[in-house]
Amino acid sequence: MKTFEKLTIPKDSAWSRNTLWGRLHWRIRSFLTGCHNIIKWAPTIFKDRDWDDWYIYNILQKKIEFQRKEIIYANRHTQVERDNRDMTIALNLIERVKEEYYGGEYLDYYESKFRFEPIEKDNDDDEEYFSMEQDIISENYDEYIKKYPSSVRKVLKEKPDLNKKDLCFWVSRHNEEKANDLLHKVLKERMKGWWD
Repeated sequence: MKTFEKLTIPKDSAWSRNTLWGRLHWRIRSFLTGCHNIIKWAPTIFKDRDWDDWYIYNILQKKIEFQRKEIIYANRHTQVERDNRDMTIALNLIERVKEEYYGGEYLDYYESKFRFEPIEKDNDDDEEYFSMEQDIISENYDEYIKKYPSSVRKVLKEKPDLNKKDLCFWVSRHNEEKANDLLHKVLKERMKGWWD
């Protein structure tokens, strides 16, 4: 899973830079910017599919990534540090939400092995049938439960009679919802301020 770090803010700003780009006629700059956008978006659009939310989050993530780079590089306003932090948080939350990181995290705390056992036949059918059985090799659910005490309290308040495995499953579901809610809260409260 990809992890985003805050970008380094330059010491100067776009206002103080004297470049050839700034001296070009605005129509030429606009045309070249459009060409650059087609090129930089091409890999993302090429891989895009109209299947599920993963692709929506992928495009949103790429847009925030490009916008963050532009805002930080330009360094034209006093809230650049805050925008850098908030956009980095949003990028990391999108990554975790689209990859369902929290929903499957508890699976890393146990190891199992699957085996197939033959099923006795009731009829004269020549085909063999098997049932899939799971053997737990090791589990460390206590470590997972210690990692998220507030989520455990919340889940146990709603579902008090859970065994450890089911508790870990519901904690992971709760954490997935929290990450999704936090992502949309950051976008709702901060996205309007992300402009240069």
